[in-house]
Amino acid sequence: MTRKKAHIISHSHWDREWFLPLESLRFRLVTLMDEVEDLLDKEAGFNHFHMDGQMIMLEDYLAVKPAKREKMKQLVADGKLRIGPWYMLQDAFLTSGEANIRNLQYGLEMAEEFGQAEKIGYFPDTFGLYGQVPQLMRQAGFDTVVFGRGVNPTGFNNQVFDSAFASKYSEMFWESPDGSKVLGILLANWYSNGNEIPTDKEAAKIFWDKKLADVERFASTDEWLFMNGCDHQPVQTDLAEALEVARELYPEIDFIHSHFEKYQDAVKAGLEPEKLQTVHGELTSQQSDGWSTLANTASSRIYLKQANAKIERLLERLAEPISVMATEAGVSYPHEYLAFAWKLLMENQIHDSITGCSLDEVHREMEARFEKVEQTTMAIIQNAARKITEQIATNDAGIPITVFHAGGLEATRTVELELETDAIHFSEMHFELIPDELAKLPEQSFRMETSNGEEIPVVVEPLGIHFNYDLPERKFRDSYFARKYKLTFTVEHLPAVGYQTIYAHPVAVSDDEKELTGDLQLENQYLKVEIAPNGTYSILDKEKAVEVAGLGAYEDVGDIGNEYMFKETGDNLRINTFNSKPAVRVLREDKLGKTIEMKHEIEIPVSASATFAEEKRRLVWHPDRTSHRSDNRTTFKITTELTLNKHDKQLTVRVKLDNQVDDHRLRVLLPTGKQTETHQAGSVFEVVTRANKQVEEWTNPANDNRKQGFVTSGNIVVASLDLPEYEVSEQGDRLELTLLRAVSEIGDWGDFPAYEAECHREITAEFHVFLTDESSVNVPAQVNALLAPTFAIQHSSSSKEKILAETKDFAKWKVTDGLVFSAFKLAKDNQPIIRFYQTASEPKLLNTVNLWRKSTILEETAGDAKNQFTVKPNEIITLKGV
Repeated sequence: MTRKKAHIISHSHWDREWFLPLESLRFRLVTLMDEVEDLLDKEAGFNHFHMDGQMIMLEDYLAVKPAKREKMKQLVADGKLRIGPWYMLQDAFLTSGEANIRNLQYGLEMAEEFGQAEKIGYFPDTFGLYGQVPQLMRQAGFDTVVFGRGVNPTGFNNQVFDSAFASKYSEMFWESPDGSKVLGILLANWYSNGNEIPTDKEAAKIFWDKKLADVERFASTDEWLFMNGCDHQPVQTDLAEALEVARELYPEIDFIHSHFEKYQDAVKAGLEPEKLQTVHGELTSQQSDGWSTLANTASSRIYLKQANAKIERLLERLAEPISVMATEAGVSYPHEYLAFAWKLLMENQIHDSITGCSLDEVHREMEARFEKVEQTTMAIIQNAARKITEQIATNDAGIPITVFHAGGLEATRTVELELETDAIHFSEMHFELIPDELAKLPEQSFRMETSNGEEIPVVVEPLGIHFNYDLPERKFRDSYFARKYKLTFTVEHLPAVGYQTIYAHPVAVSDDEKELTGDLQLENQYLKVEIAPNGTYSILDKEKAVEVAGLGAYEDVGDIGNEYMFKETGDNLRINTFNSKPAVRVLREDKLGKTIEMKHEIEIPVSASATFAEEKRRLVWHPDRTSHRSDNRTTFKITTELTLNKHDKQLTVRVKLDNQVDDHRLRVLLPTGKQTETHQAGSVFEVVTRANKQVEEWTNPANDNRKQGFVTSGNIVVASLDLPEYEVSEQGDRLELTLLRAVSEIGDWGDFPAYEAECHREITAEFHVFLTDESSVNVPAQVNALLAPTFAIQHSSSSKEKILAETKDFAKWKVTDGLVFSAFKLAKDNQPIIRFYQTASEPKLLNTVNLWRKSTILEETAGDAKNQFTVKPNEIITLKGV
């Protein structure tokens, strides 16, 4: 008979910032690490300490005590300090697929610098897990994943319910949609089930009798896991003594001060695979009552999600691709600076940060970080683009402008650029005289052409005379005044991944600008949009002969939940715009297209009623709250802009809010035109199909979900980067997209006010709507390209050697329907990397002009070099240049 083994793993789950701000918690971290070092050096029987799977924890410690770096390396080399594999513990659904990969790449790189990484997929408190985790882990060389949420219903205060346990055991197999499989180990009794082990025999007997029984209930082997730690938990300094007491009390059990690799090896050795269940795809605690899935963190502090999505796309679709392009101009790829930008962004992607469920101080600091990382990313983009334009062979017939694009598909885009002309430098004239000299020049407009002489439609807006300066590489600042114009133009046939150079030709101002017609509808060759008196609109897709009406009503409801979860007020008072009569006008109508503006005004309560404060003070759990909305009302204004440009196959909707109201949620309501049982949503490297109707155990009236990029139900597709929360009706005939959720507390285990979560600020939300006649395999790639930003730059100077073409497509590959472009970057050895994921239900071909080798997500190649690859359904494929 095998002996039962109790593996005790010392750790501290380190929420970098949460109910305390970063620096308050860093102080505790330094104390913790000093004590850990002392125990590992001096305490017999204290053998290992798990650093919570995230390297940022060690980085934060060394920022205060840099002299400890070599000591930490020694502890890692000795196998005592267990580090990695992640850079930080992210939220899975609110960070992009590429962000998840960079998190693992940079975490492993840093861990290897210290000696070695703990090779286990560690997700102790991720708010649900996307379905492609097993595939990513397998590609990284991991075959075991430890996680705390997703299979069983984990309670709001991290309690574990007895009912609806989706796996009989804490061990199971977990399979990705592509068939990749890992051993999954659920922290069935949470990551604190071995916390604060008593040294007193009587107390220890009570403790262990319960803890051993709790673990044995779920364990499929005789290897039992006890996590000795919790959130920000100080290390247990008398653990060795506590384990000696346990050994004396239970001589039939081996109590081992362990680490995860030792534990996983022991579990695998004792497994009986036929006993285990296989769970499939995403893990979001589906078999729960629906109150504690934490899905509504997707709508808390929506401004954070907007900033994060913007910068992810700048890095993935501009900074990395343009930096690859710039290597052809002799520019070194900025590996270190890109890593710096990604890591700075990742500081905001930690699961208690990007989810918006922390103190106000935490999220104020996040906004400053977002500003910093945007500055960093734009510096990378601008430098690379400028170096490229300096070496593009241009003609002398106009002002050259280069537009960069990396959406993965050839595109037509409407682009904005501020153009400068007639610059007079301070070296040419006394600066006080320059503005008057420029004012003497006649007004001008511009004609725009491609390099082949084809006219490009453009709208010109004079911006006046402005001061500016150049920062030459080898000289001091060069100041000047120039006339500035805002050019808005449409560029066709932008390369899938590359750039196109066009020309602006100064011309005399003409009066041929189109006047506003006042016609309150939008139409081009693809779509017709008509607006009803209440502000809802219909879309007719002329090509597909599909029409959906009644789109775009707004609904405001009371919210007495918290940053984690939505809870509607007890009066169920919902206020919508179905019977409103908004002011409607044509805001813009020109050669590019048209924008119609609608202004709704609705009277809504200013907050929840006074009883809500008492419910919060008494820590009433959110499902049990009953407060109504206040009787005091105020006018809430919603400004909607509907834009349809001439080449658009989608309607762009921009909603502007100035929220000064508390305790409410605003959604836009979108009929889908058809009843369905399921719908599809973009997720991390996959398109997931979700049931509209929840399981019997689900008692939450809401069925909120998270998306990345798009959600489609019936005949409509709604695309947006930064509005991740949605709900689809049980019949599938209505989609609700959350624009704003305003709450006042963190929630969870105490009274933590977070009044700035009420979002008293101006918020602009943008999304796109297009129609589909069936589930199209092309939708994911089309949305991916649609949401890719462009970058336009006016040429400022040139080198003597002109070596680059005016237009170049770096996408030397041909993809078939279903393949979605994800990355174009350089590996550490400066070989090019491209990545796609496959969303079709059958294998697809990826053909390339050059030879490539198949690679893992860690950019390690295997197999022969070739130029044709078969991509399996749901496969994430990375190729590395030869």
